[in-house]
Amino acid sequence: MPPDPDELLQQADALAASDGATQSDLRRAISTAYYAVFHFCLTAAADMVCGSGSRSTPRYSLVYRSVDHKTLSGLCGQLSQTKPQNVAIMPADGLGSVADFARVTANLQRQRILADYDPSQSFSEAEAKLTISEARQAINWFGSSSDEQKEAFLTMLLFRQR
Repeated sequence: MPPDPDELLQQADALAASDGATQSDLRRAISTAYYAVFHFCLTAAADMVCGSGSRSTPRYSLVYRSVDHKTLSGLCGQLSQTKPQNVAIMPADGLGSVADFARVTANLQRQRILADYDPSQSFSEAEAKLTISEARQAINWFGSSSDEQKEAFLTMLLFRQR
């Protein structure tokens, strides 16, 4: 079974809300919030291709593992622009909330990189909680998008344009 984004966000909440949360706790909370969205994307993509009933199959794992952080970051960066260029699939009703999802996801990934790799960066409890809230909002925006918008995003995530 893929990691559950809700469980990851609950874990992030617990890390950020603990009395005397350390920098390690806050960094882990920020990183975990991003990973909740990352695994949400992988699950949605693999469910679209294989169906959620196939989650224990090698085919599902192959689709799930086909997306990396760089691919997600590149797509989110492209779609979060004011006027995205060279979009392989543009839904008839535009990108809608998927563009908001992409913008927040790109920011979450930047925050995760700072939390995981920048020793000079320091985080507050408020920053960690805001990051977790943004991850939840991103997932909600994706969920409120039309089926066409979701499928366009997930298809572009899985397949590159030539």
